[in-house]
Amino acid sequence: MPLRIPSTIALQCLEVSERLGSFTRAARALNLTQGAVSRQVIGLEHKLGLQLLERRRESLVATPAGRAYLLEVRQALSRLERATIDIALHQGRGGRLHLSAPSSFCNYWLAPRLSGFVHAHPHITLNLSTYLGPVDFSATSIDAAIMVVEGPVPGLHSLPVLQLALRPYACPALAARVTERGDLARQIQHASPLLTLIHTTSLPQAWETWTRQSGQLDAPLPDEMQAGPSYDLLSMSLNAAIAGIGLALLPSFMTEAAVGSGQLEPVSDFEIISDRSYYLCYPSHNATLPALAQFSHWLQQSI
Repeated sequence: MPLRIPSTIALQCLEVSERLGSFTRAARALNLTQGAVSRQVIGLEHKLGLQLLERRRESLVATPAGRAYLLEVRQALSRLERATIDIALHQGRGGRLHLSAPSSFCNYWLAPRLSGFVHAHPHITLNLSTYLGPVDFSATSIDAAIMVVEGPVPGLHSLPVLQLALRPYACPALAARVTERGDLARQIQHASPLLTLIHTTSLPQAWETWTRQSGQLDAPLPDEMQAGPSYDLLSMSLNAAIAGIGLALLPSFMTEAAVGSGQLEPVSDFEIISDRSYYLCYPSHNATLPALAQFSHWLQQSI
């Protein structure tokens, strides 16, 4: 016989009892009697055939099995609560979407276009957060994430959003000095003391790739050119270039405003396509979220 899914009351009693460390406190929080809460947890343990909570003199503590089970239970209860609130508020026409994306993408690509999505989908509330590194969907409330990856992520739905095309930029004064000296790739290969290359941590080979492809050179990047400052975020590299610290490889969607205002100039017309691109990624159990489906459709149309 298949194991029946426990009642949500039993799961709530387990979750609140463990979180508050007491059947009595859980009973007050759930507006039940202490005996009712205790019976629900004991019944759940009997159903599963294992102990979930240890009854100590002063508190309740989850067993190792209980901790593992509660990790899943809390996510399930949270999703049920959210689904109930969304259907009540939006009557099935939208909902709430928790999206994570790199801050540079959020600030320079998504934010300027976001009003179009908001106006087209007034019944969807879009919550945005930023991150560094891969997103762990099992440990967060994030529904989907835009990631900078080399290709589709195993175990996740992955939709291509935007290629990362890069070219070198510098402040006007530095750009003028560099262009006066001729081919940039050759200057880099000869480790010109005039040049400081700004590196972005998430794109460690970008300058070497640009130099090799632009100048059709096989030599590695000189040590002097690898010694420039390195930043975690593309936006940091952008601001460093504006400040005259050096040359930065940047995508055009980030530099449009700075070029238009005279803060930056392209130092070369040669552009490389990075081996990493922006992908919209989410676990399969989120594929049926109406808000995510509508956002994904809008995103594909906006590219």
